[in-house]
Amino acid sequence: MYLSIMNKKILNKKASRFFETTFIFLFWILLFILPLFYQWINSHAIRWNVLFNVWIDYLPLLTIFCVNRFVLTPLLLFKNKKFLYLLSVIIVIGLTVIGSISFREELPSQSINPQQKRVGLQFPNSTKTVHPQRGFEPRADDGTYPPYVNLILLSILLVGFDTGMKTSVKWAEIQQQKAEVEKENIKNELAFLRNQVSPHFLMNTLNNIHALVDFDTKEAKRSIGKLSVLMRHLLYESSDKPIPLTKEIKFIESYVELMKLRFHEDVKIQLNLPENPPKISIPTLLFTNILENAFKYGISYEQNSFVDINLSIHENELQFTIQNSVHEKLKSVEKSGIGIKNTEKRLRLLYNDAYVFTYTEHENIYIATIKIPI
Repeated sequence: MYLSIMNKKILNKKASRFFETTFIFLFWILLFILPLFYQWINSHAIRWNVLFNVWIDYLPLLTIFCVNRFVLTPLLLFKNKKFLYLLSVIIVIGLTVIGSISFREELPSQSINPQQKRVGLQFPNSTKTVHPQRGFEPRADDGTYPPYVNLILLSILLVGFDTGMKTSVKWAEIQQQKAEVEKENIKNELAFLRNQVSPHFLMNTLNNIHALVDFDTKEAKRSIGKLSVLMRHLLYESSDKPIPLTKEIKFIESYVELMKLRFHEDVKIQLNLPENPPKISIPTLLFTNILENAFKYGISYEQNSFVDINLSIHENELQFTIQNSVHEKLKSVEKSGIGIKNTEKRLRLLYNDAYVFTYTEHENIYIATIKIPI
């Protein structure tokens, strides 16, 4: 079970990483291809010198992106070093902008001949100059903001976008891990509660057989045979998976027959079960605790006693009700049993709020009812 859960976590994490990597890859590919399409749509020709310069302008952004994604975010932000992360982002952006400006200052002398640099290309009534090698550049005297401001703003937006996406993916992974852990805890608690039924049931049944040995050896032997049938059900069919309702009904019938061997005819035991139950599945051993309690605490050899068991189907609901007599000597003992608590915990874990479990006492009659959706 542990390995299967770990495999699910690894697969989910891989899927999340794959989506994130694919999205980032497509983002940068699109960013580098867009200028190519833009030139082709507007002039039906590609000026590679201008295109290369645009791509060079993207390199500082790509550098900042990679440093933030692969260094600063995992080593600082996700280590809860937020102040150091912000300081590092500011330093990285500042150094990259300074390096980009220095590189651009040296670029004209290396890539533009003196005549191109002297003449350039000017549009009529325009204050911008277009160099064949460099594209658009604001002039120093046009009154606009310096070009590095664009780089700083784009860098901040890019870092914010990348950090937000990486944080969202990380948060989704944490929430998924919490859900898996919570699901595993519920499974473990259900298994614990279910496994408590078997020893509890076996102890009560062995006490019944022990009582038979003293006055009816043949009936005690028959009881052991019926007990083996019940234990087979507990060993091989009480798993995590729900079982058919027909098998649970057969288990209840066998248990009641075993109880009838112990008590004399004055104890009235009635069992009302559906003759043609629907083909549905329910959690195994869900009614065993209150069934045991009815026989353990509701029957006295000194007073008239009864146990009335009813299982019925109403549209999309299954109802299991047990009524039994109440005796003063057993009231204090009944309150200390673990059966009711375990049953309530299992129902809450299995159905949340979509169930009804009531147990009341009225005029020396104890009534326990379970209603579950089907």
